[in-house]
Amino acid sequence: MTFNNGAGNSGSGGPGGFLPFIQGVSNNVNPLKLNEDSYDVFVNNDFVGQKSLKNQGEQLSDIDDFLKHQGINDFSSSLNGDQYRIETEGQADGITNALEVYFNNR
Repeated sequence: MTFNNGAGNSGSGGPGGFLPFIQGVSNNVNPLKLNEDSYDVFVNNDFVGQKSLKNQGEQLSDIDDFLKHQGINDFSSSLNGDQYRIETEGQADGITNALEVYFNNR
């Protein structure tokens, strides 16, 4: 198949053709966030809420920072797919209550 790209070059996707233009556009990486990411948050295997990362600057570690700001430090957190898991011994109720406030205010 032969075509003319309007610039005097014709071909079937070779130099100056239409297909290299498409390829060049598809190789560009867009640094902007197009969709919001959403994660289910669990405390000791109990679902507490959902954290959506709506802005480019938001991170899941914001949850940890919030808990530490509330004086809660005895926990560990991990990400497994779309599940953010917080594990603690003895502070599960305090973390759950703090996170319910956190999710309601966001």
